[in-house]
Amino acid sequence: MIIPMKKIILLCLKEGQEDVLQALHEMGVLHVTHSKPPICDELEKEKEYYDRLQKAYDALPISPAGKTSGDAADVTLGKMEKLAQRRKELEEVCEKLTYEKQRIQPYGNFDPEQFLLLAKNGITVRLYRSPLHQPVTAPDGCMLFMINTDKSYNYFAFIGRKDFQCDDYEEFQIPGQSLAEIETGIVNAEKEMKSVSGEFDLLSGEKDVINEALLRTKERIRFLEVKAGMGSAENILYLKGFCPADAVDKILNVSSLKGCGVVVADPSGEDEVPTLIRNPKWVEPIKSIFDMINILPGYTEKDISGVFLIFFSVFSAILIGDAGYGAFFLLITIISRKIFSKAPAAPFILLGILSVCTIVWGVLTGVYFGLSNIPAPFKALRVDWLNNEKNIMHLCFLIGSIHLTVAHAWNAIRMMNSLKAIAQFGWICMTWMMYITARAMILDATFPAWGYYLLFVALGCVVLFMTTPRQIKNDWPDLMMFPLNVISNFVDVVSYIRLFAVGSASLAVAMSFNEMALEKGINSIFAGLIAALILFLGHGLNIALMALGILVHGVRLNTLEFSGHVGVQWKGIPFNPFSKKQKK
Repeated sequence: MIIPMKKIILLCLKEGQEDVLQALHEMGVLHVTHSKPPICDELEKEKEYYDRLQKAYDALPISPAGKTSGDAADVTLGKMEKLAQRRKELEEVCEKLTYEKQRIQPYGNFDPEQFLLLAKNGITVRLYRSPLHQPVTAPDGCMLFMINTDKSYNYFAFIGRKDFQCDDYEEFQIPGQSLAEIETGIVNAEKEMKSVSGEFDLLSGEKDVINEALLRTKERIRFLEVKAGMGSAENILYLKGFCPADAVDKILNVSSLKGCGVVVADPSGEDEVPTLIRNPKWVEPIKSIFDMINILPGYTEKDISGVFLIFFSVFSAILIGDAGYGAFFLLITIISRKIFSKAPAAPFILLGILSVCTIVWGVLTGVYFGLSNIPAPFKALRVDWLNNEKNIMHLCFLIGSIHLTVAHAWNAIRMMNSLKAIAQFGWICMTWMMYITARAMILDATFPAWGYYLLFVALGCVVLFMTTPRQIKNDWPDLMMFPLNVISNFVDVVSYIRLFAVGSASLAVAMSFNEMALEKGINSIFAGLIAALILFLGHGLNIALMALGILVHGVRLNTLEFSGHVGVQWKGIPFNPFSKKQKK
């Protein structure tokens, strides 16, 4: 559920600012909103320092060679920045030398000093290149010496006893080093780069020290932001924020705040109130999905976590639709949890729930790794009604209608003291009207005679009670959009057929790879290896597509179709209390 918030305005004197902020920092219950842009020199310096630490942390490798030296973070940071600068210089040297090597290579290995020596003795040597199709002719009084030819150019030299110029061909500028010297320079630079990498490896043991410094600096930045963002009026400073209603007493009873003025009020409609959700343990696993796709209901919206978890589990089971895959996912989840025992438990619990639901659905439909022939004991557990495609499509429409009915029933309960609750009842009737319409249009089911009465009731309830006469001036766009909303309602009900479509596609892919691997039999070790490779790659691809399908379709039906009907727009601001997460 979304926790009720209280708006807090705290006033203090300038000389008590530091003590007040330290007290709030220790409590960690107030979500602070800035009264002015948080700008100050000290804050900018801390941000720059944080960026340096972050670059150092990212640059540190994970290496068994690293050991903790006991040096302070600043000492390690200084060493790393010097190493990083040296590595950058060496990379630039390698880049320049490599370019020069590629430039010189067609002319071979020669000593540039010899060109100067020949010039002093009255002999001029100039190097050129020309396209293959262009004939090469030496200038008057010069000799032509062909050096090399590749797919595009001729490389050659003109030698004469006096200085000359030749503009017919592209002249090659004599380098300052020979090819051999350049290659030696590249080898030496690469050797030194390897040495620098070794020093980085030795510093890898300082990763935790840098990480601790990052956390401390991040806290310091937050502290300075809150401090710089406080409003002021002469000698009085004030701080605005929000805290859970059950935590107000903590603020009022802190001794460090006894000399401060504290105003407690309910948030207004203009306030950007953060959202804090606390749910029972059985609902907590779904928070992993919310965090992954970065969504949160607004403060005045509904927390649909419980409904989301229930229907997401059902959707995932139908989308995967294979008990063998479900068992595989469950095994991987158990093994991963043992390996990553210190990680948060919620994601593993969610994967466990989805795996168990998938196993149950796969057993009921009799699908195990897409096998066409399954043992008799497994066949006995299969529900024959679910082996008919039309029945599964019907079930998808039914689940979708129930899902959307829950949304409008929820709205009706919240509007119980208003006539608008009748309009929500009308939308429930409309949803079931669309359900029987979808069955008739897509599954060739008979449209019942009572369906027309249901449509009449739905239209009457929605049109007459979706707004009040007093509010019609503000709500008239909703009336204008009503025909489109009816069509949208039908589309939403029909969209649940995606569960059947994706599940059937996954089964077809699994069966196709099984047939591809096993149709010719396994009559040799080589044939067995090929079959195993096909099965591994095929089912691996299918599992990846299933995971994508769950994220796209399973999440979508909750965050778009259901949320649209229940009125959740996911505009929430996370509750981020001003707190000291790490003790120094």
